[in-house]
Amino acid sequence: MQVITRVGRKGVIVIPKKLRESLGIKEGSHVTMEIRDNAIVIKPFKPRRVKLGGKASQIVARLKREEIQLED
Repeated sequence: MQVITRVGRKGVIVIPKKLRESLGIKEGSHVTMEIRDNAIVIKPFKPRRVKLGGKASQIVARLKREEIQLED
């Protein structure tokens, strides 16, 4: 699907409703933008959720220990 839209003040571009709905982009959604082959590519940003459980606190504790050792 291809549409034509224009760039408004401050570089604002409105993504037409049909395109937003087809990609699941809603108000407040995040998107990624990149330049590829002399074009701007906009994609919905879907963060990956990872369950760390107790691993996060273990990693932080290990890094703090390593930091203290480096200071000595």
